[in-house]
Amino acid sequence: QFTKIDALLQSLSHNKGSDSPLRAGVIDGDTPHCQRDDIANSCQIILTNPDTIHAAILPNWKKKRAYKDLLGRLTTIIIDEAHIYMGAFGAHVSIVLARLHRICRVASSPSNSPFERPKTLQYIATSATMANPEKVARLLCPIGEDESVCVLTAEDDGSPCSAKFFFVWNPPIVDINGNSTQSLFAPKNIEATSPRVKTDGAAIEAKEVVESANDVESRASTVVNIPIGRRKRQKKNCPAIPSRRHPHVHSEAFVRRRHAADETAFLFAKAIAAQTRCIVFCKTRMLVEWVYEATLKILSGSPKTSHL
Repeated sequence: QFTKIDALLQSLSHNKGSDSPLRAGVIDGDTPHCQRDDIANSCQIILTNPDTIHAAILPNWKKKRAYKDLLGRLTTIIIDEAHIYMGAFGAHVSIVLARLHRICRVASSPSNSPFERPKTLQYIATSATMANPEKVARLLCPIGEDESVCVLTAEDDGSPCSAKFFFVWNPPIVDINGNSTQSLFAPKNIEATSPRVKTDGAAIEAKEVVESANDVESRASTVVNIPIGRRKRQKKNCPAIPSRRHPHVHSEAFVRRRHAADETAFLFAKAIAAQTRCIVFCKTRMLVEWVYEATLKILSGSPKTSHL
């Protein structure tokens, strides 16, 4: 964050041609003590954490002139990823912010600063996964009951953003050998025997109609027989596996689709080949490695993408 903020400030100062450019600094446990005073005096933006505020800045604001001046001219406090400050940790941080708020008012008072009256602090909390932002902000920050809280949603975001497209991908049906059938729909059942009832007045006669071998052979090319194991079949209460006499009889329970991880690797490889910037999210680390290796295999198998 510091590197990006510092680069942004340098570009802004260069465009404006200001003699006193804006500076950003970091004061945390890794910052040498000999550099903290200079950072507090010369930087307009300071990145820190609740531990440093509690253990270093607030206890020494009267002893160190740099900390006193810093708290006296402080106007805005930004809390990044505010949703992580929950539970006991969030309660402790809220107490630290309340202390910081009181000390800033004292440090900016006319008796301790050149200002005519204490400065009013503004709090900005950022989060993308917060269900009740106003409630959390009031619990975390020292905001009075009569003070209003402005909540900006994604619709109020004014930052540049490209168009977004959402697709739902349905893996294709695979055959008994695990090869894709290039179809999203299960094959239709072919019944070797089927009862047919013929009604003639009051007499009802049932007759069994058997398909000829030629009909079965001609339609066998469109049928995908996908049997499953005994334990899985019993679990799903599936019918028995087709017999040798009628090898083309099957049920929809035998139909299975290609694994979503394989489809993800396929789409990922296609996107890379098309020079499309993308990122893939998986539920577990093992699944991430699976998709990664499958993607490399797909890319290396094509002469056009083997160099990638």
